[in-house]
Amino acid sequence: MKTLKTILFNLSLLISVTIIAQDGVNGMYYSFTEALKNPLAVKQLILNNKGYYEIPDTLQAFPNLEILDLSSNHLTEIPNWILQLPKLGSINLNNNYFKSIPLFLCYIPNLSYLTINGNCINAIPKQLGQLNNLRYLDISNNEFEAIPAPVFELNSLEQLIMSEGKLKEIPKEISKLKNLYKVIFSLNQVSEIPDDLILLPKIKYIAFANNQLKEINPNIYKAKNLNYIAVVGNKLTEFPECIIDLPNIEYINAGNNFYSKDKENKYNKLCEEKGTLQFYSFDPKMDFYKFH
Repeated sequence: MKTLKTILFNLSLLISVTIIAQDGVNGMYYSFTEALKNPLAVKQLILNNKGYYEIPDTLQAFPNLEILDLSSNHLTEIPNWILQLPKLGSINLNNNYFKSIPLFLCYIPNLSYLTINGNCINAIPKQLGQLNNLRYLDISNNEFEAIPAPVFELNSLEQLIMSEGKLKEIPKEISKLKNLYKVIFSLNQVSEIPDDLILLPKIKYIAFANNQLKEINPNIYKAKNLNYIAVVGNKLTEFPECIIDLPNIEYINAGNNFYSKDKENKYNKLCEEKGTLQFYSFDPKMDFYKFH
């Protein structure tokens, strides 16, 4: 029999979920029908899993739209009237059927967040480099064999997510991204973390889980701002102790590699002695999907 405390807790969860999913809260809407009742109030439009093969023209009715989620549909192109949404800054096009990043996206002046993972993309228009305000880009799980050249022209880019691909190396051009602080290149075939990435002035978060690393660049000690590193599921036989000594490091996931038991114990002891780490693991059975 459920206690009164349990019943009240479950009721509070139900109320919270209902509030979150309710159209109109904080300008967020989940259907055109409700959004069109007050188009000027619409700031966020969540239209994922709607079965769309093209974007409805009625989107033009929302001049204050800032965030648009069209993930998990059947889209292959973006219409040019998308440029008539002057405040649009965030677009989610994950899990559609795009073969290239749509050209018109490259001309949205306030676009700061673009995620288009899980498509069939193998090319990016050079105009992407004109997106001077783009700070977040996720192009994971597509058909890229290298980081597309226009990415290196994104001067404001702070987070680059490009996992589940066919990358074999990180080119020196990444050094051009001076504002970059987070990279996720997990589930690729990269064998080296280059100086050009480690020495970026703002880099804090590095994830190369499930790649082909046999060692970590010894210059990693120069990454003084590094807070998070994930190298789980590689071919490492040693883990640089200098990483544990970095002044800002809080998260280390380096399990599922090829350390000896003695080294595993040594690394765990060093982390424990430091006392400031929020998470660390050298567990040979560490699951990538739990923490990457």
